[in-house]
Amino acid sequence: MLLVLSRESDMCVMGDAGDGESAWRLLLELRPDVLILDLGLPGFDGMDLMRRLSEHTLETRVLVVTARQDGPSVRAALARGAHGYLLKTDDADALIKAVRAVAAGGYCVSPELASVAESHDVDAAILTPRELEIARAVGRGLPSKQIGAALLISEHTVRKHRENIARKLELRNAAELVAWAIRHCP
Repeated sequence: MLLVLSRESDMCVMGDAGDGESAWRLLLELRPDVLILDLGLPGFDGMDLMRRLSEHTLETRVLVVTARQDGPSVRAALARGAHGYLLKTDDADALIKAVRAVAAGGYCVSPELASVAESHDVDAAILTPRELEIARAVGRGLPSKQIGAALLISEHTVRKHRENIARKLELRNAAELVAWAIRHCP
């Protein structure tokens, strides 16, 4: 994974840690834009690290890359603030795309996990055509600013639509919206 990312001209691998405590120290020292996090770290695990991160004012965004693909792990990571969730079996292109999406303010969930990330199934018919259009863009991992520019509406309007979509679908966070959009808005 490190080799794949280090080959990208717009990415810089700043550090690597083998346990939760080392990862936390590096995170505080280096303050990366994106933290690629395995949930199965020795010591305190990835969930604990995300909890610590949320208690501090770090602007680091989190992309979970792990072998865990069970619903409770996916939903817990997204609820704790992960901006993306990939499987270690996802290919290099998916990883690069996810890092770029997360770094740009977007969200990314492995298509393989879209169904387990949701805690319930809601019919897309309750959304307006504009909300469906925005949900499709969210499912592609686009941030609100980019969606607004593409649809010729303000970033604020996109955010309001996203809030309405999440409320209608009873989703708790943006990553759950991404997962829902991947599954329901091809």
